[in-house]
Amino acid sequence: MTENLVYIANGGGGPCGITIAELDYENATLKIVQQVDAIKECHYLNPHPNGRLLLATTMDGAIEVVSFGIEPNGSLRKLSSQPAGGTSPAYVCADASGKNALLVNYVNAGARGNIRVYPIDSDGALGAQSEHIEIDDSTGPNPDRQDVSHPHMIVMTPDGRHVVVPDLATDKVYLYTLDAERGNLSLAHALEAPAGAGPRHVAFHPVLPRMYLINELGSTLATYSWDDADNWTRGPILPTLPYGHMQPAGRPNTTADVHAHPNGKFLYGSNRGHDSIVTYALDEAGMPRYTGNESTRGAWPRAFMIDRSGQFLVVGNRHTDNASVFSIDADTGQLTFRNSVAMSQPIAFKMIG
Repeated sequence: MTENLVYIANGGGGPCGITIAELDYENATLKIVQQVDAIKECHYLNPHPNGRLLLATTMDGAIEVVSFGIEPNGSLRKLSSQPAGGTSPAYVCADASGKNALLVNYVNAGARGNIRVYPIDSDGALGAQSEHIEIDDSTGPNPDRQDVSHPHMIVMTPDGRHVVVPDLATDKVYLYTLDAERGNLSLAHALEAPAGAGPRHVAFHPVLPRMYLINELGSTLATYSWDDADNWTRGPILPTLPYGHMQPAGRPNTTADVHAHPNGKFLYGSNRGHDSIVTYALDEAGMPRYTGNESTRGAWPRAFMIDRSGQFLVVGNRHTDNASVFSIDADTGQLTFRNSVAMSQPIAFKMIG
């Protein structure tokens, strides 16, 4: 009964921390079915591989990582929580084995952020952290945003070989190997991004060995390729904004999220400030070509999702408290606006499966 449900993180200021909505495929809209007030503010969420558990981060008084049980009807029941070990938990997910929760804090009380791992027991309860890493590399040229390490995402490669951590301040993407039994990380690679780019999120091609990195400060997209011997190379850098676009000095654009279409033909990213979704066409080798931008019909699109069938893209406009639904043309990748629904600060979207 959870196949059409969307779990939405609400960043604060409303009645709940998580909204559960049903994606109506016939009418291309979201219908809110539950508002979860066990936490009042959620900054990221992700389902467990078993489909019966949801992990979330909260800054609702206590700053924590939280596990929820997913009931057969899709509703949530809070199971456990642990201190996040920072003051801005930006991303959480489960590892491929389902035995560990992986978390990054963007910052910790004004100091550099960190990477943490928590064991998950068979009942879905989180244990005390088993790993804590602080990155001490040199930072980039932007003194306002790149003062200390700011890891912004943590996710596993599709083959489960590496845990990937883009760091906005060091202009690097760190690849770790995970000992799933012990919950420990070991650094394997540090991939370079352009100076001042501000790496934020990554996405992976559904079939090919390609990783797409969206850079928050540079408003750019980088493509990384790897081979069977675990050698990584970076391809051309592409813009996320229209060619010739002049950014206003008082409100420069910053990118946020990036996702590949399930058919492997298209890639999308979000622009905050320009308030648009950028579209790229992917060739047979998985290399992107910029094709255009579509307005998100709101302001400050922090995150979005593509449903598993590839029919719809749903994006949250944080500053205008609405989520917009677009249909996706399977042949061209073009987005067509269909509907908008009001909700408080939607900042992350996930479906089960």
